[in-house]
Amino acid sequence: MKILATTAGSLPAKRKADYLFEICEKLAAELIVLHVIRETDNYADGERALDIFRAKTGQKVRAIMRIGGLAETIAKVAEEYEVNLVILGIDPKSELANQISSEVYLNTGIPVLIVPTLTRE
Repeated sequence: MKILATTAGSLPAKRKADYLFEICEKLAAELIVLHVIRETDNYADGERALDIFRAKTGQKVRAIMRIGGLAETIAKVAEEYEVNLVILGIDPKSELANQISSEVYLNTGIPVLIVPTLTRE
């Protein structure tokens, strides 16, 4: 099984890394972590976020950074790596969650799990 999870930067990555590793361990799944940026974004924070996942030993992890739009890039990577599940952590107050999850599912048919981002330490 392969799970694709997205990260929005180093702080959110710190908060959800252990959670994602626990899910993957229970399901014996490979974790593919994706950070999507626009050409004008800061690459450094994306690399720091991915490094949090790369540093975890004993886990099957692929860390990927891509340039593009969120939904279309997530869908493209999900298909490219033939994942079985996409996990998105999105602010529940944001309308973006529904839009992205719907676009990813409609473009791929791959199940999408929305996990509210943690707002406290």
